[in-house]
Amino acid sequence: MFAVGLTVHLNAEFSQKAFSSLVDKLNEAAKEAGKSVDTSDFNIAEVVGSITIVLIVLGLVIAIVAFLGITGATCCVKHVLIVYLVITLVLFLAQLIMLLIFVIDRSVYDDAVKPALKDTIQEEFTGFEGNDAPSLIWNALMIELECCGVDNYLDFKGAKKWKGDPTNGGSYQTPRACCKDISNDDSCATLATDTNNNKNTGCYEKLYDYVVSDAVVIGAAAGVLGFQLLLLILTIVILKTAAAVEPDF
Repeated sequence: MFAVGLTVHLNAEFSQKAFSSLVDKLNEAAKEAGKSVDTSDFNIAEVVGSITIVLIVLGLVIAIVAFLGITGATCCVKHVLIVYLVITLVLFLAQLIMLLIFVIDRSVYDDAVKPALKDTIQEEFTGFEGNDAPSLIWNALMIELECCGVDNYLDFKGAKKWKGDPTNGGSYQTPRACCKDISNDDSCATLATDTNNNKNTGCYEKLYDYVVSDAVVIGAAAGVLGFQLLLLILTIVILKTAAAVEPDF
């Protein structure tokens, strides 16, 4: 986690390549529509910068906890092992609770994430030919997942920088990226229907379905929790074994 966060934060070329396929797909769609999208100034660091900092901090915390566990186990230091056990138990329970909330009651996450995503549309989205990071990512995401906005096309209504919005002198009901066939004329965006446009298919639900249905993601989450549970059990075993062998431990 620490390595990934540090690499993305410091190595702009690496992070750019990770999103190159989405940007390439956006460029292809723009060409089909007879449009031109300038992606030369696209910098993913503007979007994921804060996330990388979180990854770095979490990575350091995990490294410190792991060091406590290794030191306590190899040197048989009771107090260090107890500190390690408590910290690992707290982290395990916190992750388990977050996972259960995510599966059982999504509204806790929805209420926090959805408004933030909608704010990026209202404050930053400029349209299909926008070359700023938020616009490029939203356009690429909507084309890739065949969706429109967070919940639906109404998320774009009144967007401050979107020239296609009627309040800004435009005539679009939805952004061009919401069209099912980008190569068609602008009618799929100005006269949007469920037949020619993904206007009522939200990207948030698409992403959620992708994450929940992805066996790799679910397997990774279960693997991490399982591994932490195993560490807890081993730590307890070490403490009990050491106490049985050395009463003063």
